[in-house]
Amino acid sequence: MEVLKVLAICFITAFICLILKGQRNEFAFLISVFASVLMLLFLIKNVIVPLTVLQQKIEVYGINISYFKTALKALGIGYITNFTADSCRDAGQAALASKAELAGKIALFILSVPLVISVMETALGFIK
Repeated sequence: MEVLKVLAICFITAFICLILKGQRNEFAFLISVFASVLMLLFLIKNVIVPLTVLQQKIEVYGINISYFKTALKALGIGYITNFTADSCRDAGQAALASKAELAGKIALFILSVPLVISVMETALGFIK
């Protein structure tokens, strides 16, 4: 039922921001960012245990852990990029949000290069 807590925080924050938006727009934005960070930290705390279990299973089965770590980094980049872009849009900065998304896409590309090289080397090893 952890998701209900997060949804309640979203609903309450949206209501407070709606009230403040007409009078104190900057406070509405700060409250929105604060609540978003709070929810993000809360969710990360709940994800750590399942990720640890998954990592242990990957090690037991002898799967290369670097693929798992790369996938986690990619997931983190995606979430942080989305969070940043949404916050920029909430502040009325659509152009800045687009640049944040571009930075995230470039980071994912850079992260994927070693993985692509590894896949190519494996494929070439099968061909030879």
